[in-house]
Amino acid sequence: MPKGKESTVSRRSFIKGTGAASLFVTTGLAGCSQGGTSGNGSQNTMTLQANSPAAEGSVHGDVAAWIGDIVSDETGGAVDVEAFRNSELGGQAQSVQDVSSGSLDMYVIPYALTAIVDQREAQVFDAPYMYDPENPYEDIYEKTDPQDSEPAKEVIDNLAEQANIRSLGAVAQGTRRVSLNVPEGTDPPANPEMLSNYTMRAVPISMYAEALKGLGAQTTNIDFSEVPQALATGSVDGQENPYNIIRSSQIYENQTHIIETDHMHVPLAILMNEEVFQGLSDSQQQAFYDAVREVQPRATDTLRESLEETKQLFRDEGLTIVPPEDIEYDAYRSATRSNIREQFSDLLGTIESLAHDDYQP
Repeated sequence: MPKGKESTVSRRSFIKGTGAASLFVTTGLAGCSQGGTSGNGSQNTMTLQANSPAAEGSVHGDVAAWIGDIVSDETGGAVDVEAFRNSELGGQAQSVQDVSSGSLDMYVIPYALTAIVDQREAQVFDAPYMYDPENPYEDIYEKTDPQDSEPAKEVIDNLAEQANIRSLGAVAQGTRRVSLNVPEGTDPPANPEMLSNYTMRAVPISMYAEALKGLGAQTTNIDFSEVPQALATGSVDGQENPYNIIRSSQIYENQTHIIETDHMHVPLAILMNEEVFQGLSDSQQQAFYDAVREVQPRATDTLRESLEETKQLFRDEGLTIVPPEDIEYDAYRSATRSNIREQFSDLLGTIESLAHDDYQP
């Protein structure tokens, strides 16, 4: 049995005792549990299990629970979502694979991680410098909408057909920035040429790695759990993530600067096993779509409300924050877009159809 699968399967043998007298895995739905008669004696309750790598109190960690509350209300308790956090049901690679196979019902993760099951196309949603920098999160919600965005529909339908994974839409994870240890007496890197003097941890997914290479950095692959130690020992100089993750992972404790390259506005995809999705009624499917749309403003507000407080915490801890106006922002954007155009030429048409402009360097 693959690593992580045993705990996932064992959890499917029961649901928390909230009303169902007997539980079993249904034949028609891949992995979800269905209860017996509910408290009013009129229906069964289907409980879907959702995993997240993030902690409670973050958008990434809480969004599945937010969606579950809405879906439960909209379906009169017929469908429930049991939200797990901190990779309790498995790590990122295992969870993507488990949603594809059907041993996990739902997962919340950036689209690019579907490359784990050989789905290169969905990485287009994570392309750097693609969304409107003036209103990036609103642009994400419009461009990734599986009901109204034609480019998104095509990519999402292909993902469902080829990998058995359906996206119900997305919420914003945050804006990714570069964090570094800049040697004392040295100017922080204001352009790709200056950043080429630094070695940075890259997410081991091609869209993320190529974005960082486009910014100019030398890259190396390190598991995320090892990043704080690698920064502390100096084996890498920096990494890139949204402010909320830099804070929650305590990365800031081992960095001197944050460079607001603002290179990626990442959509967190709400992924569901395709067989589970098709086993829902039309109204239940729509309840999930509606729930994702309903929580999007909440996700945006949560990210924006915590931003200034987080930045002040970093300043209080001695970090220097370098804003876009103090770097050669256009140079970073141009070099990164040029690299993405070269490395993802096969997906360039889709990227251009999603971008807020013509996606030229």
